[in-house]
Amino acid sequence: MASIHDSGERSILVARRRSVGYLAVLLCAAAVCSPAAAAQPSPWRTLSNENGIHLEARRVAGERFDELRVATSVKVSPDAVADFLLGKYLDAKNKNIRRSFIERGPDVVVWSDVLSTPVAADRCYSMRFERQELAGGAVRVKFASLDKAEANSKPDCIALRSRGEWLMTPTAEGTRLVYASLTDIGGNTPAFVVKGTLSSAAVSSVRKVVAGSAGLALPRGLED
Repeated sequence: MASIHDSGERSILVARRRSVGYLAVLLCAAAVCSPAAAAQPSPWRTLSNENGIHLEARRVAGERFDELRVATSVKVSPDAVADFLLGKYLDAKNKNIRRSFIERGPDVVVWSDVLSTPVAADRCYSMRFERQELAGGAVRVKFASLDKAEANSKPDCIALRSRGEWLMTPTAEGTRLVYASLTDIGGNTPAFVVKGTLSSAAVSSVRKVVAGSAGLALPRGLED
């Protein structure tokens, strides 16, 4: 009986980790992975550097989750990347996300999401994208969660907190793209449970932007 009980507990733990990991992927797909507030962060450490994509992380005082930074290059202009981020990137359909736009212009977009899965509590958040022109032809798209949540969300919907930016710097070949992100998915999920999934999701988000801004098909496995 003890072995059956232990096996059952392990199965439940695996299922919980998978459900939380799936939620983390959806959160990044919804463009809400974001950078840290003004606390003294630790030095960056490299997590991976493969296929032209450099992934780093660092601890931030007072935060449960690591700040992530992903850097790569794309053969289009900074403006083309920014146009994609405020346009087709936010228009992408996802069966698990109910999105409503509150404000939409060429430089500012505000929207609310309710993210639902069959295995985890709904997450609710409102986000603001702001496009900023920088010196030398660089462009920054900053984003941050707002206090206002989706009006049609359930009473038990869990709010998440995020802040981030996409920084596009012109190069001779196109654009150097750097995505900084830190997201707290809310609830009481331990950070170690979703640590790897959040990192993978951040890289996937960058790959989507690289492909989409260049007018290419999404890499295999990134369609949803």
